[in-house]
Amino acid sequence: MRSHPDIAGQVLRLEYTAMSLNPNAKLYGRKSLLELFDPAQPRDRACLEAFERELDVPWALYHVRRLFLVTEDGRRRPVKRSTERVDVGRPHQLAQRLISISQRHGVDVEHDPVYGRARAWVRPGPRAGRWRRNSSPPPPHA
Repeated sequence: MRSHPDIAGQVLRLEYTAMSLNPNAKLYGRKSLLELFDPAQPRDRACLEAFERELDVPWALYHVRRLFLVTEDGRRRPVKRSTERVDVGRPHQLAQRLISISQRHGVDVEHDPVYGRARAWVRPGPRAGRWRRNSSPPPPHA
């Protein structure tokens, strides 16, 4: 992949977008592809620069809802999902909007200052049911 930096940039963007909506969507098991690149290495730097070019587009802020269902005997059922695009803009603007809204509601935000992704998770307690939602600004390709 390092011999084709433009393709590597596209694949990195694809994984980054998927992980913006679901942090478990890594391409290489426990590690993301992005973690396998070392910015100090020239061949890796070319791939990371291609990735940065891929991210230089308007992003979208999404509201993602997941409902985790179980059967009467406690077995897991398929997860129900809903994804709603809330806004489109530059990564920094959307991250600031998400941070501002989250702070007003007392919700912590995960923020990637290097590439711009921000996520806020709402996980109600066990009495509120088994669901969670997050808002995240990945590129609008999602």
